[in-house]
Amino acid sequence: MTNNPLISVIVPVYNTEAFLDECLNSLRFQTYKNLEFVCINNASSDCSYDILKEYREKDTRFIIINTNKSDMSARNTGLNLARGEYISFVDSSDRISLNLYQKFVNLKTKPDIYIFNACMYNKNSKHILPSYFFSLNEWQNHEGENTIHSFKEHINLFNDYTTVVNKIYKTDFLKSISKNLPNNKLFLENNSFKEHYVNFLTMILSKSICVNTDPLYYYRIPHFQDLSSHVFDIFVILDMLEILLKNTNNYETYKYAFFQYKYKILTQLLFLADKNLQEAFYIEMQKRLRKCQSEKLDQRVCERLKLYGVYKNILKLNFHDFFEKYNGKII
Repeated sequence: MTNNPLISVIVPVYNTEAFLDECLNSLRFQTYKNLEFVCINNASSDCSYDILKEYREKDTRFIIINTNKSDMSARNTGLNLARGEYISFVDSSDRISLNLYQKFVNLKTKPDIYIFNACMYNKNSKHILPSYFFSLNEWQNHEGENTIHSFKEHINLFNDYTTVVNKIYKTDFLKSISKNLPNNKLFLENNSFKEHYVNFLTMILSKSICVNTDPLYYYRIPHFQDLSSHVFDIFVILDMLEILLKNTNNYETYKYAFFQYKYKILTQLLFLADKNLQEAFYIEMQKRLRKCQSEKLDQRVCERLKLYGVYKNILKLNFHDFFEKYNGKII
């Protein structure tokens, strides 16, 4: 571990020409300079590749790899090529603060995971929305950004922003996890929600986490309709998360939080699903959530969970009645 570590920034790129200059400039003009930018172009059909080539000509830190695979495959490719002691993921429609990596390097002790805040802004504008990924009160025993946390000090592990882009990872830490996964791939492919799993997997297996509540990442609101035909993928992820919690002896501790996470995310995805899939998705989520009754959860605890009334109505109502009652009301 050096005082001037190389940080590898992995950037999957697919048809983001409208935003790519802004993203790449936020990388190129970082105040910390010992960086490499591994840009994985996923067979873009717009001018994204031409833009990447322009930046490579300006700055040799930009590395371009052309593929015709998925975004998650691009991240796996980037991980295999990265030479840095640390790994950062940036989506090509987003941008980061120019001092992000300098703030990380200034830490007294480098953790397995460095988490920083992010704020959302509209996909087609630069308008910043008053929505941050987390707040300081979600972390217990926090005394400053050099505080070393365990994941158990995060009181909202299953919050809504389950992403890898607002984190910097120790490369050896990621590789130690990857070698125990199928095909040594951190991001399992062909599933639209695999990022959710990687987020929880790395958090739970980490031995040290540092947190910065400053909004250092600017995340464009994604086109949720892109997920509309892939909503059934979430069931695979929920099964994997349950196995992960049980295998790490964390299920009893987090069973209520995980239960809440399940009915919240499934309800949200129901209204994002392709209309031709919604009823079948509802029937599957209803069937799976009924199984939660067999876990003998304490009703008094459940009643305090957010949106628990929605869960009860999932069990009680048919699809058409539920859709009519909640359409446009679930965020």
